[in-house]
Amino acid sequence: MKENQNIIRGKRHIVDIAFVVALVFLFAFSAVTLIALGASIYRRNVNLMSQNYDSRTSFAYISEKIRQADINGNIEAASFGSIPALRLKSEVNGETYYTYLYSYNGYLTELMMNENATGIIPAAGQKIVEISDFTIEQPFNTLYKITITRTDGEELEMYITVHSSKE
Repeated sequence: MKENQNIIRGKRHIVDIAFVVALVFLFAFSAVTLIALGASIYRRNVNLMSQNYDSRTSFAYISEKIRQADINGNIEAASFGSIPALRLKSEVNGETYYTYLYSYNGYLTELMMNENATGIIPAAGQKIVEISDFTIEQPFNTLYKITITRTDGEELEMYITVHSSKE
């Protein structure tokens, strides 16, 4: 009889150990799954925040440049070579300068040059923020439509009104 009780205790002991081991494995599996899920959500949120930052930064930069140049019609939709650009005119120490905002090699690019400068190429501009494309239209005399295509292909539009116009 004692032998039967020892066998039963031994089986209980093995079942108890197996239950604890299974519980530990279940806990470990749940923890790893939760960490992987959290990392995936974090990565997705970081990508979305980065894209939103790029969009907001490019529009804020362009609108601020337009607001700074909004005097006597110094703003116009133009082209820099064959590239669509926003051209902003400014006077510095009695000399006229043009600032061009355009898309070049996947970046919103800015280039400021003297009105008499020649031989300047689009590659000379300063990279501002990564974008895929930039277009500007002028549907009305004081209204500009700016379209930026993000690197993921999404097109974003901004309409901005200037307070001055060409005379």
